[in-house]
Amino acid sequence: MDNQQIQKLYAEVELLKKDNRRLNIANQLTHEFVGEAKSVKQLIAHVFDRVLETLDAEAGSLWLVDPKQAQNICHLAEGPAKKGVLGLRLPSGKGVVGAVIQSKQPEVILDCSKDARFSKEVDARTGFVTRSMICVPLVIDDKAYGAIQIVNKKHGVDGQFDEEDQALVIQLAIGASLSVKNARLLEMESRVKEMNVLMEISKEVVATLDVDQVLALIVNKTNELVDITGGAVALLNEKSQSLQLMVLSEQRKIDPNDDMQNALIGLMEQVKKSNRVCYVPDVKKYKLSLKGANNVWVDYLEKNNLNSIWAMPLEDEEGLLGVVIFESQHSGFALGSKADMLHILCSQATVALRNASLFKSIPFSAALSSVAKKNQALTAGGWRKYAIFSLVLFCLITALHYLPYFRWVSGPAIVEARLGQGVFLPIAGRLAAINVLEGQLVQKDQTIGALASSDLKLQLIEANAQLAIIERQLIEARAKSDTVMLNQAAIERETLRAKVIQAETSLNQVSIKATINGIVLTPRPNELVGRVFNKGDEIIRLADPEHLLVIVHIPEIDLMDVQVGQTVKGVLRAQPGDYFMGKVKHVGRQYDIPNTVLESDSEMEDETIQTGFIAEIEITDSPFQIKPGMTGHVIIHAEQSSLITKIWRRVSNFFAFHIGF
Repeated sequence: MDNQQIQKLYAEVELLKKDNRRLNIANQLTHEFVGEAKSVKQLIAHVFDRVLETLDAEAGSLWLVDPKQAQNICHLAEGPAKKGVLGLRLPSGKGVVGAVIQSKQPEVILDCSKDARFSKEVDARTGFVTRSMICVPLVIDDKAYGAIQIVNKKHGVDGQFDEEDQALVIQLAIGASLSVKNARLLEMESRVKEMNVLMEISKEVVATLDVDQVLALIVNKTNELVDITGGAVALLNEKSQSLQLMVLSEQRKIDPNDDMQNALIGLMEQVKKSNRVCYVPDVKKYKLSLKGANNVWVDYLEKNNLNSIWAMPLEDEEGLLGVVIFESQHSGFALGSKADMLHILCSQATVALRNASLFKSIPFSAALSSVAKKNQALTAGGWRKYAIFSLVLFCLITALHYLPYFRWVSGPAIVEARLGQGVFLPIAGRLAAINVLEGQLVQKDQTIGALASSDLKLQLIEANAQLAIIERQLIEARAKSDTVMLNQAAIERETLRAKVIQAETSLNQVSIKATINGIVLTPRPNELVGRVFNKGDEIIRLADPEHLLVIVHIPEIDLMDVQVGQTVKGVLRAQPGDYFMGKVKHVGRQYDIPNTVLESDSEMEDETIQTGFIAEIEITDSPFQIKPGMTGHVIIHAEQSSLITKIWRRVSNFFAFHIGF
C-alpha cells in the first residue's frame, strides 16, 4: 500500500471520527432532552442553553411562530445584543429566521454582510457585529414552530461555523423537537388529569345541600388539585356583618382564643374589604418588595413556616357569602392554570353554599293545606246515580280490556351492533392520535389513528450512530489486516443493520388503518390517546352498519306477552319526532359479548333494565339512519294481553309475594 492510499485511508478514518464524535454528542444531548421532566417553557430554555454551550457560540436567539399574528417572536436571547433582540417581532418570511422557518431547511451563512436577507438594524442599534450564522428550524410532524439562530463561533476561524457545526445543530434540533413534543403531550395529559379531578370535586361539592359537608369538601379535597398545606372557610354573619371561621382543614378544631386563627380571620376580613383575590406567591420576594414595612400577611406566613397564601371572596349576584383561604409551604402553588382551577372550584362552592343556605332556610310544613271542606258524600242522587256510575265504570273496563289500542308492552331500548370486528396494533407503543369519533362511518384502509413515533425515531438515530462506529472499526480492521476484528465487526454490522431495518419498518407501521367498512363502536375513543398498548391490543371496534339490532329491556312480568314476529314501533332520542318499525327476532335473557375495548359507563334510566330479559328487534323500516349507541323507547304490540290483564297480574303478584296468598 503506497503513501497516497494510506493518507486517503487516514483521512477517511479522521472523517469517521468526526462523524462519530458528532453523533455521540447529539445522542447524549438527545437523551438529556428526552429525559428532562420539565414544562415546555423550561425545556425550550434548556435546549437553547445547551446548543449555545455545545457550539461555543458568542450569541444566539430562539424564535417561535405566532400563527394568529403571522409573526415570528424572539422568546430567548443570549449575547451582547440580548436587549435589542429579546421580544422582537418580525413578519413571517422576513429575515434569515423567517426564510428558514418557511423552507424548514437549515442554513449556514459564512458572511452575513453579503446575505441580502440579513437585517443590519439590530447590529447598528447595539454595536454588535454579526459575522457568521447557523439557523435551524424546529420541526414537529412536518410543521415548523420556530427556529434556533446561532451567531459567531468564539474560537472558530474569523468567528465562522463549518459544516460539522451545521450537522450537529441539525441532530440537536431533531432531539429538541421530539422532546418539546413529548413535553407538550405530558402537559396536555397533566391538564386533562387536573380537569378530571376538578370535575370530580365540583360534582361532590354541588351534589350536597348540607352546608357543613360543602365546607369540609372545600378545605379537604382541594389538596388533590393543588399543592396546599391547609385551608379554611369563613362565612358572613348577616347580623354582625363580620366573618366567622366555620371550618379548618385536617379536622382542626376552631378555638376563638387561638391567636393564629384570629390572625387568619384578620386576613379574611381584608379580603372581604378589598373584594378581590389576594395572592402572595413567595413570602421572601413579597417581603423584599415592601422594603421593611410591616405587613400582617408576611407576619402570618413567617410565624406558620409558610411560603405562599391564596384567598378569594365567595360572592355571587346576591352578595357575599364568605371567604376561602389556602396556604402552602411551597412557593407559587396558585400560578397559571392552577389559579384558574381554584377560581372554578370556588365558584362551584359559592353556588353550592347558596343552594344549601336557601334549602336550610325553608321551614318544613307541619300540616298540609285543607282539602275541599264542602265535599259531601255521594248520597243525594239515590240508586239511579249509583247505577249510572257502575255502568260507566263497566264500559270503561270493557274498552280497556278488548280494544286493540291498549294491547302493548313497552320498555327502554338501545341500538347495538353484535360482535363487530376489532382493529389491532401491529406494534407496541403509545397512542398519539385518534382521528375518528364514536358512531362515525369509516372506509376500509382509512387512517383512523397513529402511534407515537418519537421513540422509534430515537432508536433509528441510535442504531445509525452505532452502525457508523462499526463501519469505522471495519476500516481500521482492514487497515490492520486484523481478521478476527474484521469478522467480529462484520457480524455486529449485520446485527445493527437489522436493527435499522426493524426501526424503519416499525416507523412505517405507526399509522392505524380501518380493516373494514363500518361504524366506530368504541365509546370516547379520543380518551385512549396517551395510553401505552402492547402489540396485538385492540384499539377500535368496527361494526357493519347493515346489521344493527334494537335491544328492548322487558319487565319479567310482561315477558310471556311478547312473541317472536310481533310488530314493533319505536322512537329514539336522537330523532324524537320520527318512528321506526320492526319485528321481534328473539326473546330471552340478556347476554353480554366479551370485548376488550368497548366499555360503557352509561346506565339506562329505567330500573326495568336490571331484570335481565330482552327482546331483539330487527328493523324493517326507518326514516333516518340508526347508529349504535342510540337510546329510546319501544312499543311491542302484544295481541294476547291487555291493560286490564296487566293491572290484575300486578295486583295478584303483590298479594302472592308480599302478603302470602
